[in-house]
Amino acid sequence: MQTTKTKRVKKTKSRVQKLIAITTPKLPIRRLVIPRPDVLHTYLEYNQINQYLEYIVNRYSNFVKLYTLGITHEKREVRALEINWMNPDNVELPTTLRMQAAKQAELYRSSGAKGPMVLPGDKNRNIIFIEAGTHAREWITVSTSLNCIYQLTERYTRNIEVLRNLRFIIVPLVNPDGYEYSRTKNRNWRKNRRPHKGTKFVGTDCNRNYDVYWESGPSKTQRNTYKGERPFSEPETRAMRNILDSLAPNLLFFLSLHSYGQSIMYPWGYCRDPPYHWRELHTLATCGRTAIKTYNGREYRTGSISCLTKRTIAGSVVDYVYGVLKAPMALVMELPSRELGFQPPVEMISQIGHESWFGIREMCKSAFDLRRRINRDEEPVAPRPPRAAGAGDCASAANSSGEEKKTTPKKVRMRKRSKRTILSQHADILEMQKRHKAATMMLPRRPLTAPALVRRAGQGDEPSDTV
Repeated sequence: MQTTKTKRVKKTKSRVQKLIAITTPKLPIRRLVIPRPDVLHTYLEYNQINQYLEYIVNRYSNFVKLYTLGITHEKREVRALEINWMNPDNVELPTTLRMQAAKQAELYRSSGAKGPMVLPGDKNRNIIFIEAGTHAREWITVSTSLNCIYQLTERYTRNIEVLRNLRFIIVPLVNPDGYEYSRTKNRNWRKNRRPHKGTKFVGTDCNRNYDVYWESGPSKTQRNTYKGERPFSEPETRAMRNILDSLAPNLLFFLSLHSYGQSIMYPWGYCRDPPYHWRELHTLATCGRTAIKTYNGREYRTGSISCLTKRTIAGSVVDYVYGVLKAPMALVMELPSRELGFQPPVEMISQIGHESWFGIREMCKSAFDLRRRINRDEEPVAPRPPRAAGAGDCASAANSSGEEKKTTPKKVRMRKRSKRTILSQHADILEMQKRHKAATMMLPRRPLTAPALVRRAGQGDEPSDTV
């Protein structure tokens, strides 16, 4: 009797449990809630930048991924965010596109490769690579790159046309050690924070440490533009090299953000000669300039790096991507401006970020349209850098018989500049303008040619508002 009673009790308990399971609503799966930092109206710390990247990945996991590229000297991570709308996990894609993306992802996964997906063929050359924060004191570049992430994720419905055609890799902070040091110790710090053995000096300019004519030009350890002991001596540049080399077959447009020259520049930086496809690069830069001017009236300069900065710059990341990796298009965007400095007031962060995004978006669209007009395989050999240290011209001086002239450098005696009054300076400027106007009225119109090359030699470090 006891066994039958226990069986009945068990049956009734199981029925009650089933009824409870049917009647109670299923609770949704709990997701990790990450607070969202204010990226539009303040300069974020390193930890807050990582927090925002994790927030974006957690919220838009169907088309956003996060990668760690390397570890700095002070054990901070250099991170890259991939925004790929054509992802098999993206539920907003049509079924056919999702199946196609799933096949490509499976092929890439079976190859054993890691990192962002790289596919063969010119049709897959669609990656837009944006990097910022190479120079520690240029805080506005970090905020502008985060604004680009914000526009492509949190406001993706307004930029769906760009997302359907292009894939984005964004590195918002290349130099986290220097960035944190500039925030806490020295606001004008430019380099990274790796010390040099046998000296008291610390840091290397990461934008002089790439292996593209790195040996040309002098460099001193104590200078802000010290290029390092050898190419890729720094962990930050090695991390960038690894991802750029792997993505080279799919790179379409590379953009490096700096401040505060208010200009959009293209190669070359290491010599004065214009690149073979300078017209396409000039068209691309002009698209960004026009978009920004239409948005709020701010006018950017456009031209080659060496001509606008009036000096040669060896070992830069833009020359490496364009000259060594043969990316179709590569530009430097110097954000505004001298009056605002490297760290504009927080009230200007949102405005500069939005206006820059208008220019960047138009350049991305233009790069997609120009991709078929640029064939780097048929391009002639790139020009050589100047032989003399600090020389501005790439061509060596030769006499009529073809032999080089042997000249001994003359010591130039520097005269002390005398102070002038503002009225005298103004009078000189007016006189110079009159002479220039009279001369231009007499000269015939010149046909459209390559940008005028500045033949003045550049010596020493570049000004503080250049790349």
